[in-house]
Amino acid sequence: MNEITRIGPAAGTQLDPMTVAQVFKASGMFPDIQSEAAACAKIIIGRGLGLTDFDAMTGLHIIKGKAVLAANLMAAAIKRAGKYDYRATVTDTVCEITFFQRTDARNWEEIGVTTFSMEDARRAQLGGDNWRKYPRNMLFARCISNGYKAFCPDALGAAPVYVEAHGEMEITEDAPPAPALPAPVVVEAA
Repeated sequence: MNEITRIGPAAGTQLDPMTVAQVFKASGMFPDIQSEAAACAKIIIGRGLGLTDFDAMTGLHIIKGKAVLAANLMAAAIKRAGKYDYRATVTDTVCEITFFQRTDARNWEEIGVTTFSMEDARRAQLGGDNWRKYPRNMLFARCISNGYKAFCPDALGAAPVYVEAHGEMEITEDAPPAPALPAPVVVEAA
């Protein structure tokens, strides 16, 4: 059996978010992160939602000062919550997701169904390369975000859900810009 030896803080503790942000920024793995402060903000928001630092970096996007959740993050949160679940049927033209809520240790109750079709996408004037190349993925993303908002909004706490990466923008253009973050002060431990 392989064992991981933890160097640094004791097992079960987290590194300072700015330290993690510096590592993530320096790694080059996240080209959308323009500064350590932006990475740190995503990590802090993610921790507040109960996410791992990596999940926050890959599944949260800060757009006009709002935390935007990726569809895979919503889907995982629904499953991980323990009190919700879903079943999806997806084709190239329509996605239907049935949502369930746990009523007791053994039973589930259907709490709603969401559907999103290519016709819905056309009506909403959604399109582009991703809709043409990956229609099932785009339909699922739109459908899961609708269901998350309608039936499982507390799966990641009480944070509002905004969607941008799935072909629509729910954050208005006249939203006030996010305030500038001050430069971080790094204090060396003695």
